[in-house]
Amino acid sequence: MAAERKKSIQKKEAILDAAMQLFLEKGYNATSTNDVCRKAYINKPSLYNFFENKRNLFFACHIKSINSQLLPYLERASSVSDPEERLVFMVREFTRMICESPELKVLIHETMSMTDDYFWEIRSIWKKHFELLKSTISELRDKGLIKTSLSPSRAALFLIGMITWITFWFDYTRADEIDAIAGSAVEFVFKGLSYKRKKLNVV
Repeated sequence: MAAERKKSIQKKEAILDAAMQLFLEKGYNATSTNDVCRKAYINKPSLYNFFENKRNLFFACHIKSINSQLLPYLERASSVSDPEERLVFMVREFTRMICESPELKVLIHETMSMTDDYFWEIRSIWKKHFELLKSTISELRDKGLIKTSLSPSRAALFLIGMITWITFWFDYTRADEIDAIAGSAVEFVFKGLSYKRKKLNVV
């Protein structure tokens, strides 16, 4: 029984990996379930044994990314008690996540075009990121460390949008540039928020 369960899990993971490769190569709309079956070396009944349809398959790919990347990142960010250090961490690590994970370009932007139950479930998870970022900016403003006419909510939205947009211009073959981009993002955000301290360790 344990061996069969392990084999089933491995098969499901192989399907998810094959589907994600195709979504990256061809885009969500241009990828068919037939494409996924050929890529994963399975037949249609095997595919539908794990996933109801292509939408459900895409949703599963996004949930896999959330569980392996977003949630661990949020857990680490939440454990940082100092709001200044937390903001540096969040900007730097979210930028790194975006640059190290080309699949996020497809997962994030394609999900935004969905309005079904899958979208709302994914949105509720990503909203935790927004809420933590918003509260962090609010803490810094309450301490008088940042001066901006923007509300914490709007500042958080601008920040997330700026970093997410990296997916449209970053060359994923240039991994050697990620640290520099992450450092630049931190510097840009703190200058944009008119942060008071003269020296800030962004490394």
